[in-house]
Amino acid sequence: MSRLILTLLAGLPLAAALTEAQRVADFQALANTYAKGYAPANWKLLAFGINIFDTAPWLQRVRAAKSDLEHVQILSEYAASFRDTHTQVSLTSNFLADLGFYCDLYDGEVRIDQINRALLPQGTYPFTTGDELVSIDGQPALTVARALERNIGWGNPRASLRYAIQGITFRPQSSYPLAVLLPESSRVVIRRASGELETYTIPWTKTGFPVRDLGSASALADAPLATTPASESEEPHWERPAWRRSSRPQLLARAPRNLQSLRGFGRQTPVWALPAGFLQRLGRGANDVFFSGTYLSDGLRIGLLRIRDFSFLSNAQLNQLASEINFMNNNTDGLVLDVMRNPGGYDCASVEAAAMLIPTNFRVGGASIRPSLSWLQYFDSLVLSAEFFSDPQYVIDTFTFQRDLVSSALASPGRPMTGAIPSCSLDTTEPSYSFAYRKPMILLVDDFSTSAADAFASYIQDNRRAKLVGTRTNGAGGNVTQVNAGPFSEVTTSFTQSLMVRNTTISANGFPDSPFVENVGIRPDVELDYMTLENLRLNGRPFVEAFTKKIVEEIRASR
Repeated sequence: MSRLILTLLAGLPLAAALTEAQRVADFQALANTYAKGYAPANWKLLAFGINIFDTAPWLQRVRAAKSDLEHVQILSEYAASFRDTHTQVSLTSNFLADLGFYCDLYDGEVRIDQINRALLPQGTYPFTTGDELVSIDGQPALTVARALERNIGWGNPRASLRYAIQGITFRPQSSYPLAVLLPESSRVVIRRASGELETYTIPWTKTGFPVRDLGSASALADAPLATTPASESEEPHWERPAWRRSSRPQLLARAPRNLQSLRGFGRQTPVWALPAGFLQRLGRGANDVFFSGTYLSDGLRIGLLRIRDFSFLSNAQLNQLASEINFMNNNTDGLVLDVMRNPGGYDCASVEAAAMLIPTNFRVGGASIRPSLSWLQYFDSLVLSAEFFSDPQYVIDTFTFQRDLVSSALASPGRPMTGAIPSCSLDTTEPSYSFAYRKPMILLVDDFSTSAADAFASYIQDNRRAKLVGTRTNGAGGNVTQVNAGPFSEVTTSFTQSLMVRNTTISANGFPDSPFVENVGIRPDVELDYMTLENLRLNGRPFVEAFTKKIVEEIRASR
């Protein structure tokens, strides 16, 4: 454990509101939730050697916890150890500590990229964006971030670190249980552009109610202590049946954990400054879901379309996208499509968008499901609904096969994963729309292209529709559910119920060959990293120039 975590834990009160038996039962409830429903368990073991069923070390720490906050910290670290963007533990708290400036990782260094001047007036705090945060309270900034990362554990290691860096100066207790232990002010050292070091004492702005204990309970005060949580008799394993046609399950790829505090995550406009001469179309109106426009480069008219998330499924929203793509077809030579910092949403929305951008029938992947009673009841409801509405017999037969497959897997030893189930139709082949964009295109992706954005990028790449430009996507490869877990701590947990499967086996450095998106992410065809100091200081102009050059090359090559 890092020196920072030890320092924080040393300040915890010695008395805990929960008894040891209650803390053990609390941890068991969380561990058993994962044991029954966590889909990537075998993948984590294969890819990283992480065995989520080996709870003995965590249980030992739970027994030794000196306070309720330390107990919740352990629960949070347990979930984060899965290295899964969709899996976390959240404390029921609205407490927030804010230092007034915010950082990210640029060229491997912690750099300031936003300052709240209402909290930090320039006359008193003259540092500016692009300056380096060297240390806080005597700890190097990256050391602090690595300690905070124990609560994060995202699927993409750089994305995980970047999110933790935000926590250095902006710390919600829901994600960081120990946030209430922060001092009234912190001493920060900042390196200016000139190279000079400047030291400031900055007060923390604290809002919300600080949770320091979880309240007493008596239900298990005298209960015998279990030695280990209940777990599966066998670890889950994969079973890939020889079938490809399937049903339409849940809309799988919902947005992951609470991300709204991350600047630019899911915002409507691009993170970088718009090109010179840009003529905006969508993005001004109150009902505009998308952002779009055109600009000229090298005598060519370039279209720009940003999809900020995949939460759109209404007819009005889909019609807005269809109308804009029809315009782009008729008025541009090529298209830059932007899903950077897209937090995901519904998988079926990503399929609909792909159908408007891929001018031929195309293939999608599916979801490999960890069978459970919830999934079984869901698929049975599909059968009943199809029969009630007198759907064609092949639809009823497909849903019946799907239900029986889940039922068989649920009854088998170890509850093996199902094969890949298409998310939004009865098959892995999806039809294109007649108005689909037909001209050259590139897709911008980054560390925070997440969940349904992971899926969308895979559809574009696997069908060879366009080159992906940017950095590896988040690798949040499955659907997410959220449940109450830990009856005494009242924490909630989100976790992954299925694995997103591509139509091809991927070989990626550091991973076994697999068709999975989880952790692996979607790798770009053209590496282009926005997270550089030059882009920060020039508002992204080098990045814009580089991707514009690439789309011009694609247009020229197509001719």
